[in-house]
Amino acid sequence: MNHLQQEVLEFRGHIARWVDERLLPQAERLDHDNEFNVELFREIGELGYISTMYPEAAGGSGVAYPYTCFTVLCEELARGSMGFAAGVCMQGSTATSTIHEWGSDALKEEYLKPALRGEKVGAFAITEPNAGSDAASLKTRAVKADGGYVINGSKIFTTNGTVADFITVVATVDPSAGTRGLELFLVDTSWAGFKVGRKLDKFSVRCSDTAELFFEDLFVPDSHCLGDGKGGGFLKAYKALTVDRIFTAALALGNAQAAYDAALRYAGERKQFGQAIGKFQAVQFKLVDMLARLEQDKLYTYYASALADRGASITTEAALAKIVAAEGGHEVCEKAHAIFGGYGLMNEYPAQRFLRDSYFPMIGGGTGDIMRLIVARQIGL
Repeated sequence: MNHLQQEVLEFRGHIARWVDERLLPQAERLDHDNEFNVELFREIGELGYISTMYPEAAGGSGVAYPYTCFTVLCEELARGSMGFAAGVCMQGSTATSTIHEWGSDALKEEYLKPALRGEKVGAFAITEPNAGSDAASLKTRAVKADGGYVINGSKIFTTNGTVADFITVVATVDPSAGTRGLELFLVDTSWAGFKVGRKLDKFSVRCSDTAELFFEDLFVPDSHCLGDGKGGGFLKAYKALTVDRIFTAALALGNAQAAYDAALRYAGERKQFGQAIGKFQAVQFKLVDMLARLEQDKLYTYYASALADRGASITTEAALAKIVAAEGGHEVCEKAHAIFGGYGLMNEYPAQRFLRDSYFPMIGGGTGDIMRLIVARQIGL
């Protein structure tokens, strides 16, 4: 066994035990309550899991294979609760990576390090009511002022939005420049001019906090601009955030694994016509197809994470991992739901939650069609 396999297996063992002991027993309640769980979030921060992707000098765990270990983290947490996993994975990647890459030492001390310990909650706000995949159409505006910028606009579908202590906001400093006019600003949610419009009620990943946000004459000092203030900061960040597609794929893997495990158990327990339904070939074939798809999705997702750890280009691989795992995970959850039959429609059984949550990775972080457009460009189409 090589060093990578040993470190990753040990890491998986540790987080899997936490999921089994702390998260799984509360998963149904978390989904029902539709609330961000502060206690579990703080706990996983104290244990060092949120900081998995970062070096020790930045307050991180300093693991040798950060992207692969963070992929494991996302998968295992989603096996317990994809909603909870979505908030933690946002915190440990997108919400903090821009500060790590481009923030000053002062910003890292004030926001990054506390966030990696789970003491502060972060978010990343880009999507607007009329601009999602089309980032060039973003309307949130940052106008230069004495000593900083004044931001006006709104965002929607922001993970961790209502509970965040700070948010990296994508705003345009030059509307005529399209995506080249977009810049990144670190906003403290205690500042005047920031307002949560509403907490959004979802049928999927319900305990992942999702918000509509407003910025009204919000002043951001120059020190909180993560670029040069002239635009282009978002394009720089976009390339760095490509790896997040692998983490979204990992969320799909974990949820699908939970669905498969539940369906396999149910097939051994449920009796019809004098025997367990798992003895019927129709059910057996479904379970085998589920396992085959799950293993296929895992192989490609971890291939992509290994490439990321080697510093290789992953634009195509990350997009493909998201397509393969998200759509494959949904297929697994549909088959699991069918095995539960009528009980699959009952909230007392988890099959309905797995199926509902399986929609999130197909949309969050860029739809499957957007991923296909990215790959099409990469292969010269």
